[in-house]
Amino acid sequence: MRHPSQPKPQSASLLLQLHRWYLRVLIRGSLFLASATLLTADPSTDPSVAPISTTADQKSLQGVAIDQPQSRVDQSVSLNYSYVGDADLKSGAGGHLGEQTSHFNYSAKVPLNDQYSLTFGLGYNRIDFSQPAGSPLPYDLQTLSLSVGADYKISDEWSVFATVSPRLEMIDGWNNIESQDVDISGALGASYKPNKNLSLTFALDIDPDSSLGIPVIPFVGMRWQFADQWSLNAGFPRTSIDYQVLPNLRVSPIELSFEGGSFRTGSHYGDSVGAPQLNDRRLDYREVRVGAGADYAIEKNLDLTLNAGAAVYREFDFRDADTSPEVKPAPFVQVGVKLGF
Repeated sequence: MRHPSQPKPQSASLLLQLHRWYLRVLIRGSLFLASATLLTADPSTDPSVAPISTTADQKSLQGVAIDQPQSRVDQSVSLNYSYVGDADLKSGAGGHLGEQTSHFNYSAKVPLNDQYSLTFGLGYNRIDFSQPAGSPLPYDLQTLSLSVGADYKISDEWSVFATVSPRLEMIDGWNNIESQDVDISGALGASYKPNKNLSLTFALDIDPDSSLGIPVIPFVGMRWQFADQWSLNAGFPRTSIDYQVLPNLRVSPIELSFEGGSFRTGSHYGDSVGAPQLNDRRLDYREVRVGAGADYAIEKNLDLTLNAGAAVYREFDFRDADTSPEVKPAPFVQVGVKLGF
């Protein structure tokens, strides 16, 4: 029989509550702002800083008249896998928790003319956990998402965009999908590129059913090349400082990334783990990683990535059930591939 973790004290400090709310805002916006960055990102045109590849999220996309047959559809595919070592559970029945994550993303941008483009994205994220007997935690968390939008170029410096993003968020597989597992959100935003070294993205994530109780959340992303071979990429789900070692090799000595999402347990989830109070509850999973990485271009449009570091913060928050098991830090390693065509 599985038993619930010990409840967190009612006297938790205001600082801790604000910290958890802030992390939830960051993770909740990660999928949206990643899509927004794809819509508006431009590489540096400085020849001394060659981009790793010319995938769709790095190229400067020039509009082509819709009636011209050579109109190009820019596409990219990425796949990565990470392993997080076993770590102790801080609360509840104790024991160790292991983790593996897999991410697949496809994006396409279709220029209609010099100003208008259509965008499309498809993503699948899966987090698998190995856990001790007697734990109320899920065995896996999965998100299947679709993004459809449009981009309008106002000038060389400014463009605006809008997206609609339905998502299917599942706990423990595809066998118990309910209507509450489907969420639809949207986004409105603008990008500003005053020069070749700086680009900014401003956006509003719109979700009437947000568990935060805030239907509109603002976000800001930035790419700043502050030296010949150094740049700062600030956004979600990854923020990093990057150094271009060679034309085909970029290293990131400092990286901060986020995993997780917001899910809802089924009407019988708690019964199945011996904790009926966990039936039909929102589960927020938060994970913060700190590390370093490298990106190597094998060919013009094919990159390999390697990242390593530590998952320094992980929490499962069963909202309204007063149960929030935490996991101690553990090392991680991640490998990935990116293809542009």
